[in-house]
Amino acid sequence: MASEKKSSKQRKIIKKQAGKTQQSHNSFELFGLFAILLTTVIAYWPTIHNDFVNWDDIIYVMNNEMITSFSQAHIAKIFSSFWMGNYHPFTLMSFALDYNLFQLDRPGYHAHNLILHLVNIILIYYFCRLLFKKNLTLAFITAALFAVHPMHVESVAWVSERKDLLYTMYFLAALISYLFYLKRNKPGYILLSMLLFLASLLSKAQAVTLPLVFFLVDYLWGRKITFKTILEKVPFLAVSLVFGIIAIIAQKADNSVNSVGLPLVSSLFYGNYSICLYMFKLVIPVNLICLYEYPFTASGQLPFYVYLSPLVLLLMGIVIWKTWKKYPPVCFGLLFFIFAIFPVLQFLPVGQAVAAERYTYIPYIGLFIIAGFLFTDIIPKVLPQKYKITVIIAGLLILLLFAVGSWNRTQVWKDSIALWTDVMEKNPRSVSAYVNRSYMYNHTNQFDKAVTDCNEGLKLDPRNYRLFANRGIAYRNTGRYKMAVDDYDKVLQLNPKNWETYTDRGTIYTDNLSEYDKGITDFRIFLGHDPSNPEINANMGVAYLKKGVFDSSLVYSLKAISLNPQNATANYVCALAYERKQDYPRALAYGNQAKSLGFAIDDAVLRSWQQKAESGTSKNPPKK
Repeated sequence: MASEKKSSKQRKIIKKQAGKTQQSHNSFELFGLFAILLTTVIAYWPTIHNDFVNWDDIIYVMNNEMITSFSQAHIAKIFSSFWMGNYHPFTLMSFALDYNLFQLDRPGYHAHNLILHLVNIILIYYFCRLLFKKNLTLAFITAALFAVHPMHVESVAWVSERKDLLYTMYFLAALISYLFYLKRNKPGYILLSMLLFLASLLSKAQAVTLPLVFFLVDYLWGRKITFKTILEKVPFLAVSLVFGIIAIIAQKADNSVNSVGLPLVSSLFYGNYSICLYMFKLVIPVNLICLYEYPFTASGQLPFYVYLSPLVLLLMGIVIWKTWKKYPPVCFGLLFFIFAIFPVLQFLPVGQAVAAERYTYIPYIGLFIIAGFLFTDIIPKVLPQKYKITVIIAGLLILLLFAVGSWNRTQVWKDSIALWTDVMEKNPRSVSAYVNRSYMYNHTNQFDKAVTDCNEGLKLDPRNYRLFANRGIAYRNTGRYKMAVDDYDKVLQLNPKNWETYTDRGTIYTDNLSEYDKGITDFRIFLGHDPSNPEINANMGVAYLKKGVFDSSLVYSLKAISLNPQNATANYVCALAYERKQDYPRALAYGNQAKSLGFAIDDAVLRSWQQKAESGTSKNPPKK
């Protein structure tokens, strides 16, 4: 009896000690996560005060009517249309949420991005914790590298890249659900994974690689390939195929597929080159840039190092072969990276960039896992125990350097001018940088700087119609109208379908050069493209009014009002046209309407029209 009491007492002591140990582990875990999240917030805090940039933000947020409300019409349009060569309705819905909360108040959008990044850090930690059987150190290293690696700043600091953050959140949640399915063998988890997978695809098409990652998880957990394991993934593969096709159709609709005109063989080499670039930037994330343009020689050929790039892929294949059985986490990490990055490797060239930092947001997870495995399993076996502290300090210093690099990188994204100036400093031959910065100089009334940028850009590309257009705008705003028209002429010679230039040139002819017939011709060409544009119909009304053809002025002005009753200019032009026709009652009616819409009309003019209308001097008195 005494022995039983003693055993019972010992069990209680052991249980109590185990509880304390578990509590200590939990505290360590929470402290570690808190440290990572706090460091991330500090590194990314400057983004909260950053501006929008003229690289998709204008189209995605600032001028996007679809996000201005959650009306049935807007939601239907979001889910039924492509946007900038993509189908990602969940991303647009998130912007609609922001707009309805913050309007165009920038900190709200940036805070949303940062919060999503923090959520993804937590999800990565728990995914690795589950995947590697509670190997907390590996999970912490993977999450910490993901949190502060400078290559990830683009996805967080750039508002338009909300799609990276959203698709990653659902992607990781689907993986975690899949791990629960493997652990507990409950079909509900695989169904949840499918729903999360759909959400990820509706945020960004790059999520199509998730089913391949499921197979990698099976491999890492020693799950054999059987009819059952394949069958359970068939629905995921089918959905991936459908969304992959949709993504290609969307890119073609936006004329983004092979916009640089690469031959097939060249694109194969550039696809391998982008892998080399990503691997290099992983280890040495310096000279980061928002636009990695295709490298060409002076004669327009592929540089020799691009031809050597397949050697890196061959080396990765050898590593995978050698580690398949001996070091599964290394093999898993490399294949994770290759599978996740493959859709954006430019084997099918899309856009003008050979690589992009945002594309690494999920793929780098695989490489971060390898780093964690080396730190926890390989280095301790190779180095003597006495170097353990040195290795830990070195690892912390690397994380600190990455965090500082990320903090510095957020400054580059503070506004458009800073962003494109950074591109010019790192790639002085980037014509796109001159185009975008000159646009912003015009937007901020720095017209002389805009002209300088356009002149420098035209030295690199004398046939770039966007630079002529931007210089024309700068000339127009500084009163150099003839020079502006000359530049607009060149724009339309190079790109006859640049419809906006017709309106810009037509406005100068009408408002500044008194060449009304030329202005009318330009507006008519635009209306042949878009006959229901209220602004250009109003411009046509102005041109005919100045020419003295009042009936035609009324035709176009009244059409502009029918298309947009809030068009104050069109109402005022109608008032003037009726006044010239001595139809004072109608002149007064449209004049009052224009004034109510905010057009500055002298009250004395309105009183004069009212007196003439009441005196019966109108040629067309209103019918009784």
